[in-house]
Amino acid sequence: MTGLPHFDAAAVAAVGMAGAIEALRAGSIDPTEPSPRGHVPLGPGDDFLLMPAVSPTGIGVKLVTVLSGNPARGLPLIHGFYLYCDRATGVPRATLDGSALTSLRTPAASAVATDVLARPDVRTLGLFGTGVQARGHVEAMLLVRPDLGEIVVRGRTETASREFAASLDAGGRTVRPGSPEDTAGCDVICCCTTASEPVVPTATVQPGTHLNLVGSYSTARREVDPDLLNASDVFVDHRQAAADEAGELMLAVSEGRWSFERIVGDLSDLVNGREGRINDERITLFKSVGLATWDLLVADLVVDS
Repeated sequence: MTGLPHFDAAAVAAVGMAGAIEALRAGSIDPTEPSPRGHVPLGPGDDFLLMPAVSPTGIGVKLVTVLSGNPARGLPLIHGFYLYCDRATGVPRATLDGSALTSLRTPAASAVATDVLARPDVRTLGLFGTGVQARGHVEAMLLVRPDLGEIVVRGRTETASREFAASLDAGGRTVRPGSPEDTAGCDVICCCTTASEPVVPTATVQPGTHLNLVGSYSTARREVDPDLLNASDVFVDHRQAAADEAGELMLAVSEGRWSFERIVGDLSDLVNGREGRINDERITLFKSVGLATWDLLVADLVVDS
């Protein structure tokens, strides 16, 4: 692979969040069936993930490491690398920064779901998490709900919340740290954490709220409790992927407190108008474990741009 073009983080980001949203929206109309994710546990809270995908235009695989000790080392929690190959010949065409792909495609998917499920009159955004995904979700949410006027941030610590709020460019909108209850009282909530226990206090989630959950991909992590699942109309990125990987859903099922039969629809159902918000009083919840097909859709965009 000598001389193979490499698209670094800046080159991946150059396609833009709006472009990623439209790529995922179009790709979800008639989606390619995702391949199973390879998951190799490396220890408590540590993982090695392999995410292959095939589409009519390309073949790709993302390699991801999640090492919980990295932040203490001054390193990112997650590292990723992507190999993109020609669909017809299998010849490698390019490599890409895998972490940058994830930072685009995950918020873009949440934005596609939010555009369908969130009420049009939402005004406040609650954000659990202060990492790369949290920042990406702010950008994505503001693209599909530009009338959001206030952003409330809850990080792992008060210091992290204050520093993230101060660093966020939200186009002149109010950005402030908040308590878990304050954050959970917003009109749209995005959970972008690696929490092993629920971070959203169910009692303060209001009727008509829309939530996006992106943090868990195994039973080692969960961001909400079964009570909130039972109070919500639950949508997922893909039914089988959710059954295999969505931590809070799997744990609720194992505890006998919820059922996968209660899933209302997936992202394709939302994009095609088969499912959606029933009324302004229902709580809607979109659970995403992240699909390798999404990485390939954005990689297509990057390589061919």
